[in-house]
Amino acid sequence: MEIYEKELIIEWNMVKAADGIQYRQLTLDEITPDLLRYFNRYQKVEKSWQNKDDKWVLVDSPCIMNWDEAKKFKLATDDFIQIIQSGGMLFCAFDENKLIGFCGLDGNFIGNNKQYLRLVYLHVSFEYRKKGIGRKLFSMVTDAAKKIGAKKLYISANSSQESQAFYRGIGCVDAEENMAELFEAEPFEMNMEYVL
Repeated sequence: MEIYEKELIIEWNMVKAADGIQYRQLTLDEITPDLLRYFNRYQKVEKSWQNKDDKWVLVDSPCIMNWDEAKKFKLATDDFIQIIQSGGMLFCAFDENKLIGFCGLDGNFIGNNKQYLRLVYLHVSFEYRKKGIGRKLFSMVTDAAKKIGAKKLYISANSSQESQAFYRGIGCVDAEENMAELFEAEPFEMNMEYVL
């Protein structure tokens, strides 16, 4: 795994888009408690998909999703470190020094045939959405997952109408396998997969 990490760090280290957004793989020594200081998770949800009698239906579920400073601190100082220490990777988008998007890939193969790697996070800061940043980060993760032998990505995806439209729009489908432990941890999320 270390060989792939070094190769991917070199490959992705300085990818800069025409709009000035820089994309790169984060290393452990770049993770700081204030890494998500400028990140705005805000999402206004009107409808979401819910499982009713083993069928997914779109229902009214108005709410605001957001992260407070404690949640952002935990992500940076705990979750991000765990992703990398698992042998996984964390790809980020920066606007100058501000982290404005991130996508994580867990390093542990799962599934009956160990064909999946798990997409852990895919988030873009509110002000930067609908600019292709999420798609670019997803593409970086899929390329990395292929290089280390995964056949599919496994995704526990937010069930909001907007989030599901994004995932379905990039080719994700309902997962062929449902990982019980992941479903129990996030019962309101939809288990999806992406064939690499």
